[in-house]
Amino acid sequence: MEQPFIGTIARQTGVPIQTIRYYERLGLLPKPQRTTSGYRLYGDETGDRLQFIKKAQHLGLRLDEVKDILDLAERGRCPCGHVQAVLKNRLKELQQKIADLRLIEGRVKGAIRRTCPPYFKPKGKAICPTIQREGR
Repeated sequence: MEQPFIGTIARQTGVPIQTIRYYERLGLLPKPQRTTSGYRLYGDETGDRLQFIKKAQHLGLRLDEVKDILDLAERGRCPCGHVQAVLKNRLKELQQKIADLRLIEGRVKGAIRRTCPPYFKPKGKAICPTIQREGR
């Protein structure tokens, strides 16, 4: 079977051509073979690897974390324990972000309840009482 060009891989996987090139620069994809005119030729495993990267990103993993996982697998080591540790760390980060967002949500709701006084006109330091009363 003939090795596909980058456009074919992009269409098959739904990953834009520029993203595929970026992944190559980061080392997430192995350097492809090239035709004599310089066109990239990809092996069968490229589509599978791109799908793996997309699935890992859907779990919230960053590209550097995905690269670590791929590197472990390429060295013949099972990355599952590492993946579990990374996912647990990501979960803690998400839980903290959710808590931070809930705190901000409470502040915003309070600010909405404290509307500006009627006929307020900005002057001097008084720009908007709704915001300036925050934190009191």
